[in-house]
Amino acid sequence: MKKLKLAVLLSLSVISTQGFALCRYDLEGFLPEPANPAAQKFPTVLGQKVAYKILNAPNQITYSATHSNFSSSNNIATGTLPIANTGIVGLEFNIDTISNELTGTNNIGKGMNLLMFDQNNQTMGVIAIMYGNNSAIQNYKKPLLIWVMQKNPITNQNDITYAYLQPYDASATQNVGVYINQNANQIGFILNKQNLGYVATINSKIKSLTFQPQALFSGFEANSPYLNKTMSLELVTDKSKFTNTFPTGTKDACAN
Repeated sequence: MKKLKLAVLLSLSVISTQGFALCRYDLEGFLPEPANPAAQKFPTVLGQKVAYKILNAPNQITYSATHSNFSSSNNIATGTLPIANTGIVGLEFNIDTISNELTGTNNIGKGMNLLMFDQNNQTMGVIAIMYGNNSAIQNYKKPLLIWVMQKNPITNQNDITYAYLQPYDASATQNVGVYINQNANQIGFILNKQNLGYVATINSKIKSLTFQPQALFSGFEANSPYLNKTMSLELVTDKSKFTNTFPTGTKDACAN
């Protein structure tokens, strides 16, 4: 009986470390932003989840994060997350939002930048996903903005090759699914379980990815009901934690 128990434990150990290996890529790093020197690291960071509290502050507060080992020098990136060069790769984001429409000076924006790198470890494009509240965009007080931007080989600038702008619903946590078809060089989105299908074509296969959650807010009064409210942004790379129905055959970034 003891031998049987030992065999079962060893089998479970093998399964947990090999057959169902977790796919993780932390967001515990921070890089100063030359374009926004006031940006600071999220106050709370735990693995793939970052969080902060809404504060009463005289100036806008901006938080940012990246992977703990990510760096970029002379446009060459290291510390990125490699993905398979064939098949479909999926991932998800969970982003807390304020359900009600903000008014007055209250303003908040948050989202995730997904940076794509080519075979030479150079940036080939960015997927920017941003939720706003009390936005300055005309007719969109609570907009969800998604841009797929790719580097133009002639101008070396990022061109917007797909744009999405719509109001988002009152769900306290917004869920975004992204899937990348490496066979067809296409990108698709799922927004709160609504599959938009493939909406963008990319110029070449993606070698690797990295992620940069960002949040900013300003204008919250000392008596605001949202003061000290905890807000979080989460990256989900492990297939066992996916909540969306991705295209058949989709795997996570670790090929699970």
